[in-house]
Amino acid sequence: MSGKLVTLRFRKVVLAPARFVFAWCTDYREDDDQITKSIYHYEARILLREPTRIVRTITVPGRNRNRSTDVEIISLQPPDRWHLRKLSVTDDETGSYRLIRQGSSRTLIEMRFRRKCKTRRMPNLGNYRALFSRVWDRYVDEIEREYHREKV
Repeated sequence: MSGKLVTLRFRKVVLAPARFVFAWCTDYREDDDQITKSIYHYEARILLREPTRIVRTITVPGRNRNRSTDVEIISLQPPDRWHLRKLSVTDDETGSYRLIRQGSSRTLIEMRFRRKCKTRRMPNLGNYRALFSRVWDRYVDEIEREYHREKV
């Protein structure tokens, strides 16, 4: 099924103001995987950081010592949007993120991803959805924890 295009949508509610959520979600650090290490481990390297653009590589350990390195280009559109373009050997992906204020200290994150598989073996979308949801549950917990820590 090489070339198959799949669109996935996700939503997460964060108990923090949109300004804080945007800053947290778009700071992209090399140690970000520490939040999700037990679920999803990767090595990030920031290649370029500009006010409206970040370029980084993501290396994911693979089976039999195979490693996969992807390139991610993130375009920031403050105060409430950013866009991801991931280039990989196995698939290409775009992600659109949008923050919607729901009061002074509640924010909805809407995420839409379009993934184009380059190989015959299509990943299991149920597993992908579950992994993504678990990763973002960790992110939401960390955003809320940091917001409440700074608020005190």
